[in-house]
Amino acid sequence: MKAPGPQRSAAISDVPVPIPIRQRQRQQTRDVILEVALSEIAEFGLSGIRIEHIARKSGVTRPTVYAHYPKREDFLRELQARTESRALVALEKRLEANSGAEFIHGLADALFDAVSSTHVTLRRESFALMLREPQTERWVDNDLFIYLSSRLGEAQQAGEIPECTTPVELTRILMTAIFGFVAIEGNEETARRADAHSMLDLLIGSKGSTQT
Repeated sequence: MKAPGPQRSAAISDVPVPIPIRQRQRQQTRDVILEVALSEIAEFGLSGIRIEHIARKSGVTRPTVYAHYPKREDFLRELQARTESRALVALEKRLEANSGAEFIHGLADALFDAVSSTHVTLRRESFALMLREPQTERWVDNDLFIYLSSRLGEAQQAGEIPECTTPVELTRILMTAIFGFVAIEGNEETARRADAHSMLDLLIGSKGSTQT
């Protein structure tokens, strides 16, 4: 007896579609160029890198580098995008059981931890670029921002945090505030982390800080 048509279609749709060889090779080339470029930025700073050096160490031509990354700032943009993707996966796992104020304070700690693991020069160059050339649309439309606003909206509906504004606006305010403490390195990280938690308590009217 033949299996019903819809079941066969569902089974076929579950089979992963192989990535074309040319597309896979292009992504591998892009990855190699980015790895070399970030290493150069970490050593010489963004203004000190030379595209010809990056091309030679990557085993490609200058036009190939420019085809993937038209401007040197694009190296940092790509780093930011990939960092956001990794942060989303890490946050979903780390904060899965948290909600309300505990989720917000956990978010602050997770962001501090993520930044601390990044090379200091890359971190400072990325922050400088974000301040120098902010991209608001990309910031509020990415998966990480959408995830955070969704979780905060759920917390508001459950009465765990005040409904003082919309989830999207609250996410923007929280991320901007936390970013300030993460990015400005005038004090030691421990002090800045503690100040961030105190600010969050004031902002959401909570005493659920998880600061260490």
